[in-house]
Amino acid sequence: MLAQAAAVFGMVMLGGAARMWAVACLYGIQGAAGTLWPPAMQRWLYGVVPSGEWPAANAAIGSVSGVMTVAGAALGGVLSAWSTTAALCAAAGVQIAAVLPLLAIARLGHGAAAPARRTLRADLAEGVAAMRGLPLARSVIWIGVAWGLVGGAYNVLLAAYVTRDLRGGGLLLGAFYVVDGIAVILGSAAAARLSTSWHLRCYALAYVVQGGAWGAMFIPRQPALGIVLLAVMRVASGVIIALDTTILLATVPGHLRGRVTSLHMATYGAVSRISLAMFGGFLTAAGLTLTGVAAGAASVLVGTTWWIINGGRSQTLYTGTSPGQGQAPGSCREES
Repeated sequence: MLAQAAAVFGMVMLGGAARMWAVACLYGIQGAAGTLWPPAMQRWLYGVVPSGEWPAANAAIGSVSGVMTVAGAALGGVLSAWSTTAALCAAAGVQIAAVLPLLAIARLGHGAAAPARRTLRADLAEGVAAMRGLPLARSVIWIGVAWGLVGGAYNVLLAAYVTRDLRGGGLLLGAFYVVDGIAVILGSAAAARLSTSWHLRCYALAYVVQGGAWGAMFIPRQPALGIVLLAVMRVASGVIIALDTTILLATVPGHLRGRVTSLHMATYGAVSRISLAMFGGFLTAAGLTLTGVAAGAASVLVGTTWWIINGGRSQTLYTGTSPGQGQAPGSCREES
């Protein structure tokens, strides 16, 4: 997190004289550093929250993310309209402020003995080997890869839709992001109230609803209807955000949760970056409307395919293992 803040401050110091390659390098550092935080956070969370409350905790994190999307959109819109430098400084400052309590918690510790040092190669080999016996977790990873290819350019497509198709400015774009955040909160809150038996069904259905609303948004060029469709899309996204980690780690043993989460985040993040490059070409060749509709259709296909291949077969496995109560590698039948 400190590396991310330093990279943002670096962009500020470069100022208007920055060359594109320098900005790209700092952006790359900021993005790479950001991928280290989610798996560490997830393992820490599961270490301090009782296992029966893990689904609610994951949903709460989704709600917090939604709240911060609203706050960030409002504050960032105001600051960037006044000064881009001020907005970047505020972003870096907030991140540093978030690090301080984490450093205090880390120094306090929890009295546990330090684990024996292992090589990165050994950790990766163990994690990959364990995935062979964890079909449910493996299916969540591949659906993350599939959605990363589709949704990696979400912010680019949304900004292009508002500024080009709707001919809106910063205020309208900020309004879309406020709706985005509120909808994610609602979706996460709704997911937290679902019974375990409905998790897999709603997870697959959310991908279908998300894609349908997202693709439909690009057809009518009306701000009000666009906001409504975005709200529907992001409510579904909130359900996915809340259930994704819960389903991913439901059958994963405790000592592997950090590695499995890392694999999920790393593959999703990597294909998201690839997606940004691909969508640049798609936008040039096919235009915004066709690209957006195709992305939505792909999300529908991803959710439907996941349910057909994995959802129904994994229902007994998932409901028989309370979220977070991981089984040992190899205890899950491969055909599940």
